[in-house]
Amino acid sequence: MKDERATLIMFSGDLDKAMAAFTIANGAAGQGLEVYIYFTFWGLSLLRKETGDGELFLEKMFKRMMPVGPEQAGLSQMNFIGAGSSLLKILMDQKDSATLPELMNMAMEREIQFIACEASMEILGLKREELIDYQHLRVACVKAYLEAANGAQINLFI
Repeated sequence: MKDERATLIMFSGDLDKAMAAFTIANGAAGQGLEVYIYFTFWGLSLLRKETGDGELFLEKMFKRMMPVGPEQAGLSQMNFIGAGSSLLKILMDQKDSATLPELMNMAMEREIQFIACEASMEILGLKREELIDYQHLRVACVKAYLEAANGAQINLFI
C-alpha cells in the first residue's frame, strides 16, 4: 500500500511550470497528503532571496543570469524578454488568480517540505544563506528526495 505522500521535483524555475507545481502541491496538501518538493538546478531560483558572490567566474555568471525568487520568474513559452510574464500577471490579476508568491506562501502555511538539492547548489555556487528563510526548507542530497518518494502515492517531475 502506498503512503499518504506526494513528491515533486521542481527542475524548472519558469513561472507557468512553477505555478502548476505549487497548485498541485497545495491541492495534495489540502487533501491531507504529506508533500515534498525537491528543488534542483533552475528550480532553485524560486528559493533565492539574494544574489551572493560566486567564488568562480562561472558561478558569478550563473548567479547574475538566474532569477532571484518567484517574482522574477519568466514564462517557459512566449516570454518575449519578460513581456509575456508581465501580460500573464495582468491577466491573472484581472481573473483574481493566485500569484506564484501567493502559491508559495500557501505551500509554506501548509508546511509543505522543501528540499534544496545540495549537488545543484554546489555546482551553481549557491549558499544556504542565499535561500528563503523557511523552517521546512533543508539542503540535502538526492537521497532525501528518494526517501520521500519511495512509496509515495504521487511522484511528479516538473
